[in-house]
Amino acid sequence: AVTVAFLSSIMIGYVKDHRVVVLAYGLIQGSTGFFWPPLMAWFTQGLNQKELNRDISVFNCCWMTGNLLGPLISGALYHRNSQLNFLAINLGYVLVFSILMLLRRRSQKNMAAGEALSQSEVSDKAEDESPERQGLSGARPGVSRGLLPAAQAKILNLYRYRGWIGGFCSNVFVGMLMNVVPLYIRDGLGYTERAAGLVIFFRGVSALIAFTLLARFTFWHFNRRWFIFMQGGLVFCALLFLIARDRLFIYFFIAFLYGFCNAGSYNNSIFYSSATGKNPRKNLALHEIFLSTGNASGAAGGGFCYQHFGFGPSCLLLALVLGLGLGAFILIDSRAPAHSSAAR
Repeated sequence: AVTVAFLSSIMIGYVKDHRVVVLAYGLIQGSTGFFWPPLMAWFTQGLNQKELNRDISVFNCCWMTGNLLGPLISGALYHRNSQLNFLAINLGYVLVFSILMLLRRRSQKNMAAGEALSQSEVSDKAEDESPERQGLSGARPGVSRGLLPAAQAKILNLYRYRGWIGGFCSNVFVGMLMNVVPLYIRDGLGYTERAAGLVIFFRGVSALIAFTLLARFTFWHFNRRWFIFMQGGLVFCALLFLIARDRLFIYFFIAFLYGFCNAGSYNNSIFYSSATGKNPRKNLALHEIFLSTGNASGAAGGGFCYQHFGFGPSCLLLALVLGLGLGAFILIDSRAPAHSSAAR
């Protein structure tokens, strides 16, 4: 994945044909799909809910910190020379590749040294502490004791479906926020690229704070109302665009509020993809598919609507999509098994 991203970055930096640039950017995004779902499956395997919550939040803080630092560094480099960006990126890929090779060697040594550990003991421990075993035994919050296995499985599946719906809707918003809103701030309102970049920066700061808080608290685990709260926040943010006009401080507020809702929705999707179901790797792959589909839909659909109808109709369309997601949560709640203690 790193090698593909490295070669694609070279193509973007030094090939002037826009078709090659689009292809190379697609390859970079595609290469992420080769390691992101397996990575999440590896570090979430065999953890109880508290450990899972902690590791997911640390993971989210890591990539969000990268999202914060990337635009700041690239903006400073671009101001000096546009090619410095690609030089720094490619040096970064080389560094990451070297680190991965060192970790691979260390991992091989650890595996060789740990052959004395009984595989059966490892399997038994992972089985006892797995979220699936906790849920079926009734220890999982959100599933009442005494339910039949079929009813328990249905409840757990519904949480995973809620997470995917929220993740998709949240990334529809981020697709528009990252691509359409900066264009409107610059071309429609007449502000500078720096102002548009600061709006995006506020979203990252808020999301980083939210991920940190979600790592410390577990009140949202298997809480159906949390989904409604997050989705309602997304709808509110979309509607705020309609009254923002040229008041830039409202865009900062929207980005900050959205960052919190985005972090909560993303956390829901990855947590329930890992904590429910028998195949977390498959669930996490689907989690990424829904996120990527939402991001692409928000960027392409929002861009098309903005180009042909303007910014206001684009925001209305976004609010409609998010409202449909909110309606889906309400519908799922109305059809959920009555014996779930998560309806609190």
